[in-house]
Amino acid sequence: MSLTITIPGGEVQLQGTEVRVKVNTDTIQGDLYRVLLRVLNADGKLDGMPQDSENIPDANGDVWFNIAGLLYRSFVPTFLATGGTLVTEHTDIPCTVELDIGESYVDANSVRQENWAALDGNTYKITVLQGGLSELEKNQYNELGTNWYNDFIAGGKWLTALVNGVKIAPTSAAKLWYITPETAAQSLTFKADYTLLDGTTGTISQAVTINPGSIYEFCVDPATIGLNVSGTNPVTAYTCYLVNGEIKVCNDFTYNIDYSYYEFNTQIFATSKYGGVDPYWFTGKVTDNYPAEHIIAQRMSQTTDTTKYRTQVVSAKSGRRKWTVNFGFKENYNEILALPNLILSRQIWINVNGNLVPVNIENSEEVLGAINHNLHDFDVEFTEAHINRY
Repeated sequence: MSLTITIPGGEVQLQGTEVRVKVNTDTIQGDLYRVLLRVLNADGKLDGMPQDSENIPDANGDVWFNIAGLLYRSFVPTFLATGGTLVTEHTDIPCTVELDIGESYVDANSVRQENWAALDGNTYKITVLQGGLSELEKNQYNELGTNWYNDFIAGGKWLTALVNGVKIAPTSAAKLWYITPETAAQSLTFKADYTLLDGTTGTISQAVTINPGSIYEFCVDPATIGLNVSGTNPVTAYTCYLVNGEIKVCNDFTYNIDYSYYEFNTQIFATSKYGGVDPYWFTGKVTDNYPAEHIIAQRMSQTTDTTKYRTQVVSAKSGRRKWTVNFGFKENYNEILALPNLILSRQIWINVNGNLVPVNIENSEEVLGAINHNLHDFDVEFTEAHINRY
């Protein structure tokens, strides 16, 4: 048996995108020859494991397996609703699977033979994050001859779908997510280069330890990282990045602080297509509704009824809160173009008086506006992700 395995998408992948594994054999023997792939649950987070698949090699001895359907897992909402802690390690959000390969065939005695390579699980494994790429993004990577892993993980990018240079309020939540491509723990330094109102610049630094296989949540709101947003000389912008010694291992991400007064300030959190949770700041009008539904049963009137009796009785009733929130005026049109990342998110939360309420966006036909035109009236309807009955 001579088999080789290739994981074209890299060691960290998104479960909403095809997760493909290539196995090659140079020895085909017996009858009904098949190449085998076994997916093992390395960290116990997936149900129904291990799972075996088999397929017939092509003329080149190649077999392609798409194992994305085996890796689906709901997002574990352990992110922080507020700041206060710069970095939090999440071992529960990603899951890791190990791979083994083998072959089966029917020998000359009509007995089915099955052999496994017993691969090193530390070498042949995939860490899976919730999320996925659009068809356009996948095709763009194909044209460039690369993939999301090389771009974001090996390339050192924050795992956020937000626009670089996004505006936030002085008290807004701000989150960035990171996962290391290295196989050993990394001693890194988080840095934030800031600019004050009078043009003065400076840098804030804090040492952090990053372990492989975990995703890290960085709460980078001004208060958490120690930036002044009050007085006569507050911070106006800051840029976050990671370094190993003097070498940057993560891209720059810049926040601009908006000190304008807004009657409405709505904080939304949504799972990102890149594996973390992104916060959104809405500054437009908010309408809070509570639509209810009921089932009416008919009751026959009685000769003893008084004015307090009824002939239509509510046998069941339910309701859910619904918020219609205006995105607010945005000078950076790219912030509006990034909204499909929110609209397509499967898990969303709205901050209501300091409490996070899970919500859904109903089937949407929202208009994002014309290119090069600032949009003032983009409304999003959020419906409570519960049905309340009394």
